[in-house]
Amino acid sequence: MVQKLHLALLVCDTPKPEVLEKYGDYPRMFTRIFEQASADRNVEITWEYFDVVHKQEYPDLRDLADNKTFDAVVITGSAASAYKDEPWIVKLVEYVCMLRSEPYKSNVRLVGICFGHQIIARACGGHCEKNPNGWERVHQVHQDHVKELPSGFHSLATTAPHTPIHALVSDDNQCITIQGHPEFRRDVARILLRLRRDAGIVPEDYANCQLEKLDHESESADDDVWLVGKFVDFILGRLPLPTKDQVSPDTGAVRGPNVRIGND
Repeated sequence: MVQKLHLALLVCDTPKPEVLEKYGDYPRMFTRIFEQASADRNVEITWEYFDVVHKQEYPDLRDLADNKTFDAVVITGSAASAYKDEPWIVKLVEYVCMLRSEPYKSNVRLVGICFGHQIIARACGGHCEKNPNGWERVHQVHQDHVKELPSGFHSLATTAPHTPIHALVSDDNQCITIQGHPEFRRDVARILLRLRRDAGIVPEDYANCQLEKLDHESESADDDVWLVGKFVDFILGRLPLPTKDQVSPDTGAVRGPNVRIGND
């Protein structure tokens, strides 16, 4: 029997024109990768998309609680900084705070990608800031990060010492997040690195080094479909609650049975 999931995508940005022309917008990218990840799970996924930046539109609260229209709310990445107090960002943080309360908490799961990862952490009491260690690239191009683990959350991944907190899951199994971009094809990271290098945003030596890695690493090493498959399992309630990790208050390093070590 096919299981059906209906998801809400909170769209927090529009990709650069060079990415948009070749790979489409965030709705297209998320639809593609979730479809790939659910193909062998006998799951059918449908979406509704909400522009939270320009239109500041959100799923109707009755659809989240009373009607149970949505199984999960997915928050995309953005070039914006999650720690800023721009009106649309503050509204998004307040919306996530509300979804962390009942009756929504028991009815809809939250998935955060990059900026969405940071927004959920901020809404739940964590601290986000620009990373003093600079830019990072693992199917991602980010310089902000979650510095402090929110209360009631576990760490799932780290690229310490660069970015100690790379993925989160809440103790109540409502939220799961990742700093990277599983919806990005490898070439998207390549395009963004070149654009930011040429604009002087990312240091030239760093960008060239990462571009060389992209050209020489096997694409079979990419975990995008595997990771999104875990998100689908999470939304379906198939992932068990992990045991607690510890975060060093001095270094931010995360230790525990759930932590996966990556390479930056």
